[in-house]
Amino acid sequence: MIARADLRPPAKVSIQLEGLPAIHSLDSERSVLGAMLSDPEHLIDMASEQLRAEDFFHPAHQVLFSILLEMRNTGKPIDPATVFQYLDDRKLADSVGGAPLLGELSAGVISMLTAPEHIKTVRNKSLLRHLQQACAQIVYSAQERQHEVEAVLDEAESQIFKITETGVSQSFLSAQKVVPGTIEIIERTIAMKGKYEGLATGIDELDQMTTGFKPGEMIVVAARPGVGKTALALTFAKNFLKERYDEKLERFIKPGHPVGFFSLEMSAQQLMLRLLASYSNVSLQSMREGRLSQQELDALSVVAEEVAGLPLHIDESSMLNIGQLRAKGRRLKQMHKVSALIIDYLQLLSSTSEKARDNRQVEVAEISRGIKGLARELEIPIIVLAQLNRKPEEGNQDPALHHLRESGSIEQDADIVMLLSRKFEKEEGEAPCAPFKATLHVAKQRNGPTGKVDLVFHGAYTRYESAPRDPR
Repeated sequence: MIARADLRPPAKVSIQLEGLPAIHSLDSERSVLGAMLSDPEHLIDMASEQLRAEDFFHPAHQVLFSILLEMRNTGKPIDPATVFQYLDDRKLADSVGGAPLLGELSAGVISMLTAPEHIKTVRNKSLLRHLQQACAQIVYSAQERQHEVEAVLDEAESQIFKITETGVSQSFLSAQKVVPGTIEIIERTIAMKGKYEGLATGIDELDQMTTGFKPGEMIVVAARPGVGKTALALTFAKNFLKERYDEKLERFIKPGHPVGFFSLEMSAQQLMLRLLASYSNVSLQSMREGRLSQQELDALSVVAEEVAGLPLHIDESSMLNIGQLRAKGRRLKQMHKVSALIIDYLQLLSSTSEKARDNRQVEVAEISRGIKGLARELEIPIIVLAQLNRKPEEGNQDPALHHLRESGSIEQDADIVMLLSRKFEKEEGEAPCAPFKATLHVAKQRNGPTGKVDLVFHGAYTRYESAPRDPR
């Protein structure tokens, strides 16, 4: 049932563009409500899929729309008399104009066939009105907060993005609407023959534990410097880019999911060298030294052509603040439809807010919240690399959540936190270039189990793989 607070007319926007009336169409609003009253069985469902109460400009229309949805959702019979009684019982009849208005709305419906067009008009007017209000807010913020340029720009772009990308998003969803979509996810997973709903990382045990990285999730990969966070992120990216499941064709196709990679620590060329080594099985050190056989050069040429066609988009800006990163992330989503973002790494980002200027923990907390908010806004997973403090090294301990450097808010905001550790000492008899054993500890997972995943790190090719399973 809709909360009573939802039925109150919203507070008027205090900022308005001088000389411009709020955009709306009262005739279309009345036509939509009249159609809903005349044919509640079909029109209420149609309208509720496309409109919210706030899409109506007139406060009385907002109340009436909410009441019609409430009655429909609770199975109440709907006609002008029953609606009036429902309103009267809740002391809301006078606020919508009483029985005369209900009669006029029903009588004013000329043709039910035009209802979809009136619904579209109400929605479009609402979008323009929200844009109008957003522009007014931007003008006001630009004038009054001239000392917070980056914050004002981020807020402005966020407001415009929400309107252009998704229209007006719905804040609250009833279980009645969520359940069918959830069942669809389960059915789709079954139809995909055991493949994962989220983006598969290519690390089998990790994918089984997480069922893939999902839209809106913030995934943190934390480790000490030199352990191989970037190599693991590139391993994930490589598998995202490899292929994707096409539901219409019911098979996997190439290339895979578009990926955005923010490399704050190394250049795009350095990152690409590592990726080419991973794809080609040509030693990264050999490439750096220019010591390549003709066979290796040929293999590298073939792989380079393949990698050049992948939907990978690298940003090598070394000095990014959270506002700039969010803006770039939105553009990547709009222009290239990226399915995931990777940030290497969190502690290299900065914040421009005044309260974070003298407190690094507050700054990291703002950055972490900004990343989590962006993941939800863009509806894609964001993988963010992070540093651990020195404690694990001091006592030769396994890394733990409390070792996350500079802020506990990272742990709080993240949906998944993975702690990467690696054994650097070679066992007796092992070749110098033999792969390292590594452990990825899923220390937190909001919607799933935790545990440790054994990995193998091929240092020569900067690539992680699943560890071979013990046949026992």
